[in-house]
Amino acid sequence: MGSQIIQQPNGQFAVFSSITDTIHIRDATAQEIVDYFVEKTVEDVKRQLAEILVNVAAGEPRKSYHQFAMTWEEALARDYEHGGEVWLAMQAERKTT
Repeated sequence: MGSQIIQQPNGQFAVFSSITDTIHIRDATAQEIVDYFVEKTVEDVKRQLAEILVNVAAGEPRKSYHQFAMTWEEALARDYEHGGEVWLAMQAERKTT
């Protein structure tokens, strides 16, 4: 994570970065610390998902999922094997068309 939450003498909280060896948040409430880390995590996840989506849309899912990348057909087969609902819904759709 690279960050450590530290309680200040005044009871408020600070965040110390072990990457820069500096304090980058101080005099924060517990809720402000939670909000900071939630926002940081959301930004990180959005960045990761954007990269995955680019790779998948470009037909290169292995760049994200390596040997675990699946085709739609492989995913449907596994869904069927494990009693998933998508495979069943698709079968029902085929019967109505």
